[in-house]
Amino acid sequence: MTNEKLVRRYYGGDERALEELYRRNLGLIRRIARETAREFNCLHMDRERPGELSGYTKTILEDLCGEGALEFLTRVQSREYDESRAVLATYLYPHLKGRMTRWLEQHIGNLSLSKHEMDAVRQAQRLYHSGQFSIEEIAEKMDVLLEQAVKHIRYNTHFVGVNDLIPGSYDGDPFERLMPGNLSVSAEQVVYRKVCIELLQELFDALPKKDRDILGKFYGVFGFEKTSLKEIGMYHMMKESAVEKAKERAVTKLKKAYPGSRLQIWRNVHRMIRRPILPAKDDRALRRSFTTSTLRNQESGRS
Repeated sequence: MTNEKLVRRYYGGDERALEELYRRNLGLIRRIARETAREFNCLHMDRERPGELSGYTKTILEDLCGEGALEFLTRVQSREYDESRAVLATYLYPHLKGRMTRWLEQHIGNLSLSKHEMDAVRQAQRLYHSGQFSIEEIAEKMDVLLEQAVKHIRYNTHFVGVNDLIPGSYDGDPFERLMPGNLSVSAEQVVYRKVCIELLQELFDALPKKDRDILGKFYGVFGFEKTSLKEIGMYHMMKESAVEKAKERAVTKLKKAYPGSRLQIWRNVHRMIRRPILPAKDDRALRRSFTTSTLRNQESGRS
């Protein structure tokens, strides 16, 4: 019996047809789960058992199949399917794929990427969004296939990846390194610094192209390779002293853009939630000291 006939039976009031329909389409759900997991680089083989999926991958697939089953039942029970427009599998595919993709975006992000892969994704997205390079130019510049460049650009990235939380010299399993007691600094500190850099890049990207080039190359930040003053001057046909002045002007522009920016808000909020709670007793002297310190910090932030 086809999917369409089972759907007609279910719409006609036969509740058992829904269970049979679900069992019949378990293969479809698993196939879409594997396909979605592969696109997020989550299909990993077990190192000790060649040919068998790792425990991490099996867990991901189980969760994806669970999401797919919920979406399958939701769509069929909504009675929105019209067999005159498409067969059931064609109708269900984008709905199941979309739900599984959203689940991975929310729960996995870039954790499944290696450090090398994450660097490539960030470089491609930076060239596309900030550098205004075409996809063909990015593929040629990175020496990758056009399809791979498109995949890098479209990848749903989050700024902090698992490899950002460990030292660059560590070659072991990053998840093992992140076990409690193994981190030299707290994950909270790492995330705070990373978000600060991300928000600073927003201010950096708003600078004129020449200022970004000079500032980025001078400090070797935001995708620019650290370059000497002489080389920067030769590229822009400027004297070294002029490059130094241009760099200072770019820094001044960043400082002017800082007040009221998302970076200032983030830092102020983070600082406020970390302040100690004052005692409730007679603490006038302590409160005066606390208020003076707060005002001093706010003034220094404005400057």
